[in-house]
Amino acid sequence: MAKNLYQIAQTLLILPLLLAIIITTASSFKSEKSRKVHSILIGAIFALALIFSIMRDRRIVKYNQINNIYLIFATLVLSAIYCALTWIFYVAQSKEVNEKSLGIIQQLTGLFGLLTFTGLLFYRLPPMIALPFHFVGMDESYFSTDFLLRMTGWLLAFLLLFLFFLAAYKVLLRAQKKWAPICSSFYLVLNSAVLLVSLIGIINSYYRRKFKLPKFVKKNMLMIFELENKILFAILILLAICAIAFTIHNIRIHGEYTNPAEHRKLKARAMKNRRWGIFLLLLSIYFCVDLTAIRKFSQRIVELSPSEEYQIEGNEIYVPLEQIADGHLHRFTWTSEKGKGVRFIVVQKKGNNFGVGFDACEVCGNVGYYERGDEIVCNRCDVVMNRNTIGLKGGCNPIPLYSKIEDGGLKVYTEDLEKEAHRF
Repeated sequence: MAKNLYQIAQTLLILPLLLAIIITTASSFKSEKSRKVHSILIGAIFALALIFSIMRDRRIVKYNQINNIYLIFATLVLSAIYCALTWIFYVAQSKEVNEKSLGIIQQLTGLFGLLTFTGLLFYRLPPMIALPFHFVGMDESYFSTDFLLRMTGWLLAFLLLFLFFLAAYKVLLRAQKKWAPICSSFYLVLNSAVLLVSLIGIINSYYRRKFKLPKFVKKNMLMIFELENKILFAILILLAICAIAFTIHNIRIHGEYTNPAEHRKLKARAMKNRRWGIFLLLLSIYFCVDLTAIRKFSQRIVELSPSEEYQIEGNEIYVPLEQIADGHLHRFTWTSEKGKGVRFIVVQKKGNNFGVGFDACEVCGNVGYYERGDEIVCNRCDVVMNRNTIGLKGGCNPIPLYSKIEDGGLKVYTEDLEKEAHRF
């Protein structure tokens, strides 16, 4: 439950804010028809994203990580255009541009806002919508406590994100319009930084040969991955500050009134504004807790099983097949020339086929893998490994380690272990 609360919040948190900004901008359309078309398009985008998510998970639509690279790049370009149009529209309003030209700029701003949101939605939503299809593992039941907890966390996370959107939209709608381009620009810059971190992660995991990353990026990969959480945390802190400022601003009544009825109306409006400001503040605080305390709890590290004994002669490490041919995960540790403990794991696949790899991966580092029932699980991100892919490159799989079956046992070589000792 905690894992889903954190995972969904971290992945989708920027979507409600972008949607709130876009709908707030559209609410200023002078034409009722334009506002209706805008609302219909948002509904259609959500419906298409939902259908696409299910089709992608069911493999009806072929989709791989290279598509995500193109989608992120397109979203970054659209985001920059949308940000520029927001400022052009804001400046045009103050320069007394004729209504026809102003209307065209406004329509273009709304269009590129929707395109930016579409790109972000199609990138972020599918993995989260697909989660319930994978809540039940082998030999598990849908009528189990684990499934109920996972579904509860999943549903609660989406409910909180909807409330977060509603609170942000209400505050933006009731705030002064002059802050709209500043808020949207600042948000879009931070959102672009988050997307760049995601882009680096995809390239590092799947396309390092096709797209060359700078040396600085390669050396500081784990620090860069942590940036996403820090940027989201910064967005929430700033949003909380804005909510406090909005609430304080509405302690006093603003606007002129000529009779008691108008005074009561302004007073009621100020009270509603304060309530929405406090609600947004509370939700911002909750998501800050989500990205810190709940994250820490959901990513707590499972204690790894102890390393097993093996035979070593020269540069060969030898493990008898009867020791590892039981279908379970087996962990071994070899000490490098610099005294580092280099761990590697062996998992039986079928017959005398074994998956052999380092107890570390490119994405999550050297936190290792553990056994949960019949599953092999990454100790940091909780991703379940496909046994048939252990020993192959890619994703959260263990970094492959060369081995061979010979003389009734499995052999690995110390020079191969030494090459990857820096990972530990």
